[in-house]
Amino acid sequence: MSTGKRAVLDKSNDPHIRKKTKSVPNVESKIIEDEKKTKTRGCTPPIADPSFIPEPNVDTVIYGSYEIKAWYYSPYPYDFGPRIDRLYICDQCLRYMNKETQLIKHKLECKMKRVPGRLLYAKDTIKVYEIDGQLQKSYCQNLCLMAKLFLDNKTLYFDTEGFKFYVLTEQNAKYKSKECMVGYFSKEKVSYDNYNLACIMTLPSHQRKGYGRLLIELSYELSKHEGKIGSPEKPLSPLGSLGYQSYWASTILATLIHFKGDVTIGEVCKETCIHEEDAIDTLYRLNLLRYRKVNTETSIQNICITEDMLRDAMDDFNIKLDRKLDLKNIKWK
Repeated sequence: MSTGKRAVLDKSNDPHIRKKTKSVPNVESKIIEDEKKTKTRGCTPPIADPSFIPEPNVDTVIYGSYEIKAWYYSPYPYDFGPRIDRLYICDQCLRYMNKETQLIKHKLECKMKRVPGRLLYAKDTIKVYEIDGQLQKSYCQNLCLMAKLFLDNKTLYFDTEGFKFYVLTEQNAKYKSKECMVGYFSKEKVSYDNYNLACIMTLPSHQRKGYGRLLIELSYELSKHEGKIGSPEKPLSPLGSLGYQSYWASTILATLIHFKGDVTIGEVCKETCIHEEDAIDTLYRLNLLRYRKVNTETSIQNICITEDMLRDAMDDFNIKLDRKLDLKNIKWK
């Protein structure tokens, strides 16, 4: 029986092979050692136990007028020390410093007046910029380092070239011409798994304003614009999971309410660009997969969902159908 796998012959005991490998200098290990010597930034150590989370190495982030307690470890430079009491971050370019005097001097010289990138969305006091991680590498690296302070499971640090970043800014209440980053999500330029989002973060100082929901809605509008059904990269953070469950529930219910007659899961997914697995999980969580009947001729299983069941789900799970994103304010070109 063929398994579809290629057989590999083990020649580890062949003396000719062993002798040949001895005569070849270990160039790769020397390169690795040289790279270790030249690296100045820290990196997250490999974790044998995925349940282990390193202790935060930053106590407080000074960002604009906000003092924000860090939640998780982020690989800032070793020469800042093993524990940083106060990390100063420029609210324009996101450059980081460990002394207030450095920040004061830097702000006098900082030339960045707004987020570097193409304006994608603007409404009232908020804007979203699309940034190429290859063209604005330094800004995106600083953004990832800062985001890791508030994300426990995944984020990239320095290899930003293959990603686009969608940065949400808020207008300064006092200085109207000034705006600063308050949240973002990243997305692979090319995703073979059709992920429409890699990481998402809203600063703790700006949560409960609907910014996370707005970013999630925008990620799906990008999927619709590209004509692809998408899904966020898993696992999601606890806050990210809550945000997505809320979005999927309200979007799927709003879609089903407007459908009349029979509809397939595939049609719902095509309409919303929500992945089939996410759609089924959402319907199960909302207890809408209770009543089924099987077509004896085709063996296809039909799920019966009435309008009353949809209304009950909205009441039981406190689901709102309103949107945070104003579609007419998206600037595709």
